Amino acid sequence: MRNIVKTVVVLGATAAVLAPAAAAPAASRTTTAPLGTYGFGRAGVIGEAGVAAGVWRSFAVRPGFAGDDLSVTYQRRTTAYAAEKQVYTAAFTTVADAQGECLAVGAAGVARKVWVSFRCQTGFVPSYTLYVR
Repeated sequence: MRNIVKTVVVLGATAAVLAPAAAAPAASRTTTAPLGTYGFGRAGVIGEAGVAAGVWRSFAVRPGFAGDDLSVTYQRRTTAYAAEKQVYTAAFTTVADAQGECLAVGAAGVARKVWVSFRCQTGFVPSYTLYVR
């Protein structure tokens, strides 16, 4: 009888300790993580555009030596958005390598599960618009 009571107490204590830990990740899927380092002034532009597009809730920019570091707060995605979202356009007049920046932001978003897939579409001039799913 003592062994049964002891086993029940141990199992109950184990369940009480593990249950909240298992439920915590499911309840909070919001993540804050660095997205990448972009040209000086570009991280703020990208951050504002992401908030306006609804792909992340907020952002923070930290100046660095090689550019500005962009961190974003977002809901991790494992399924694509129902419709494609336009995040921002990297214009050739403001970015030295608009295609490179678009590809870097798109790939960083997929790697961190901000979105599931992306494409960079060029316009009439060498500007690139980032679309995500």
